[in-house]
Amino acid sequence: MRIGLTQVFVLLSFVALQAQEAYFGISSREDDSFADWIVFTDVEDEEGEITRRWRFGDDWSEWDYNIGEYSGTIKMKWKDDPSQWEVRGDGDIVNIRTKWRGDYSEWRLSDGTHTLTLISKYRNVNEEWFVREKTYGKFQMYTLYEGDRRDWEVIDELDENVSFAMRTALVFIVMYHGTPKF
Repeated sequence: MRIGLTQVFVLLSFVALQAQEAYFGISSREDDSFADWIVFTDVEDEEGEITRRWRFGDDWSEWDYNIGEYSGTIKMKWKDDPSQWEVRGDGDIVNIRTKWRGDYSEWRLSDGTHTLTLISKYRNVNEEWFVREKTYGKFQMYTLYEGDRRDWEVIDELDENVSFAMRTALVFIVMYHGTPKF
């Protein structure tokens, strides 16, 4: 009887643990604007959004995300400098910056625990991206149709100890620098 109760307790403990949500795609809400995005995750029937905070005018420096139980903000560290960003959400802070000044094809992301390098596969075409380090799993993001930046596929096989804020930072920086601003 003791072994049976122990096994049941262990089984219930595993069921109670929830794995980190993972992205699998994003799409612009409207065909003619890149200011509002629908996010698709691996949780059935759950959609989220990444939206530009200031809807009127040309301010692309602040964004909000709300995806399932996760929410937070995305901001340029300095106005009019798209080479440095900060993602805050659920107690995590992720710093994003270009690896080389003026080069938007390679990024360093760090949350104090994990550091990832995000790279555009082709320097002059920002339609396919990947994380260089394999230590924490695999991350890739690419357009569904060549030349159409409204729909992106995300392969998010990162370890569950990589925070959702870090995943959001990866998706955001690709989406932001891979699309026109209008």
